[in-house]
Amino acid sequence: MSIPKRIFYVWGAKEPKRTDVNLCIKTWQYAMPDYEIIEINEDSTEYFNFQKELEENKWFRTVYERKMYAYVADYVRIKTLYDNGGIYLDTDVTTIKSFDVFLEEPAFVGLQSDKDITHDIFEPAILGAQRGNEFLKQLKNFYDNDIWILPLYSMPQIFGYIIRKNYINFPNKPRDKQETVRFDNLTIYPERYFIPFRYGEKFVPQCIKEDTHAIHWYNASWQKPEIISFLENKHKLSIEQIDALYPKYLKQTSKNSLLQNIFSIKKTNDRTEKVITLLGFKYHFKLKK
Repeated sequence: MSIPKRIFYVWGAKEPKRTDVNLCIKTWQYAMPDYEIIEINEDSTEYFNFQKELEENKWFRTVYERKMYAYVADYVRIKTLYDNGGIYLDTDVTTIKSFDVFLEEPAFVGLQSDKDITHDIFEPAILGAQRGNEFLKQLKNFYDNDIWILPLYSMPQIFGYIIRKNYINFPNKPRDKQETVRFDNLTIYPERYFIPFRYGEKFVPQCIKEDTHAIHWYNASWQKPEIISFLENKHKLSIEQIDALYPKYLKQTSKNSLLQNIFSIKKTNDRTEKVITLLGFKYHFKLKK
């Protein structure tokens, strides 16, 4: 069995895509023209039955109703890949090379940092798996019960928890000494493959190495006060108690992601398209008339 050549991502059915999101998807098409790209949204039924999952999974329903869309995507990626197999990409990920070299892995993910703590060592913004993968099954089961019992909530945290639970002796190493680690149901790649620069670091083109296949740009849409307050208390208080103590939604001043800030936009002379240049690659977009 191999990982199918299809890329899943999550986006709201009625939400217009920003230019940076369209750019990311454009890079997937450029690097992997023979891959099917599939959007999962509220209207989806084939690969992920969105409305059915809202009815059946309490966590998924709760984060969707609270507009915690990063956590909606967390659940979708695990359930969709477990049921169908494929590759999931966050919409703040750009790709440089084809993922063909990873398709024979049972599942794959990249390291995020070399700090020896559970919650920040793995980053499933780029995640691939064969259908029915046993490691993903454990992640899927976590969302049925443990999410309400343990203080964990982010995908890197949960990933780290399950990895440590299965593979106690994970060889955590400094960034320049990391090697690919293969377990029975999961392969973990060094940072340079998918996460060539860390959150809070300055991106420079020299971050890109010969075996870098993708770049995660850290949009961090989950970092809002009302979301943090829920996540920090969901295992201690009832939802009603949380809402009584904290504002349910707060108006936030939106900030551009790093990706929005670094790409350049140029219009061609005929004004029928725009050209976005990213890391030396030019991506052409048709303009609406």
